[in-house]
Amino acid sequence: MQIDKIDKNFAVVNDGDQTEKAVYTIPHEKFDLYGVYYQEDEKRFRRIPKEIADNISYNLSVLSTNTAGGRLRFATDSNTIGLQVTYPFLAHMTHMPYTGCNGFMLLEVTDKGFKYVNCFRPNFEEEKGFTQSVKVNGGVMKEYILYFPLYNSVDSLKILLDATATVENGKKYRDIKPVLYYGSSITQGGCASRTDGAYQALISKWNNVDFINLGFSGGCRAEDIMVDYLCGLDVSLFVLDYDHNAPSVEYLKNTHYATYLKYRKSNPTTPILILSRPNIEGEKLNIERLKVVKETYVMAKKSGDKNVYFISGKQLFGKNDRENCTVDGCHPNDLGFYRMAKRIYKEFSRIDKRFI
Repeated sequence: MQIDKIDKNFAVVNDGDQTEKAVYTIPHEKFDLYGVYYQEDEKRFRRIPKEIADNISYNLSVLSTNTAGGRLRFATDSNTIGLQVTYPFLAHMTHMPYTGCNGFMLLEVTDKGFKYVNCFRPNFEEEKGFTQSVKVNGGVMKEYILYFPLYNSVDSLKILLDATATVENGKKYRDIKPVLYYGSSITQGGCASRTDGAYQALISKWNNVDFINLGFSGGCRAEDIMVDYLCGLDVSLFVLDYDHNAPSVEYLKNTHYATYLKYRKSNPTTPILILSRPNIEGEKLNIERLKVVKETYVMAKKSGDKNVYFISGKQLFGKNDRENCTVDGCHPNDLGFYRMAKRIYKEFSRIDKRFI
């Protein structure tokens, strides 16, 4: 069954505008890129350098090119906005829609927050990329933010605007160093239905602070090379959340506090927020992992660290209707991510009022 043939409201939006377009290949000086960078020799976007990812694990080698947390900010008066995207392949996931794993979410930035513009996403047969455009209420300069796919790689991205349109750099994030998130598939954004629906993106909407998403599905194990890389990033806050990917409780014991110590030695004043997995129900093993993660916090506080914080995963989904917060008992749906964002944002306000 092709539902878009039955109900047109499920069809991919493409206005089919054939007028002449100005084509901007990203990266471009008029478009501010956040969360990812373009690796020229590879011809693809990345989150961490290839030589680092390849020396950690196969998972990191693959997932470091997934564009989770990538954003593009710009301003234009164009009446249409289009995307021309190429992928190495499409991500086919049984529990996460194309809109989240392969799509691009375009929002207009307004004085009151954000306005939905379009979700650009491929059709099933568009394995290597797609071209789409949408009509917008142009004619005056408006600010936009484009969120990249959470679970796919992007080889190239071109923005298509009216040939006569003006384009300028968009508003900057606040003058605060980005927030760094390191964690599992949940941190990467599985399984948000929209690319702006991962909890980091929601928080960034609320506080207008840039962020770096270093969530790697099944690939966050606090390896020495990875921790060294994290220690070298210039950020305002470090969120440590790799509980899910530690292969055993013993592995978590051997690496979690050690990761904290190494990061704190390199970054003596940076706030550290420690999280544990949100889906605590079901297994005794999950309780044991929570104890390990909390113990890092307890030992840090005992050592005199006044800039370390902790949120138990029990709190992240709230008390009521917790069963409605995941798609598979593990990965949050949009409700789960929203509740996570609200709880973590509340903690941000305790850490430093700059983050709210």
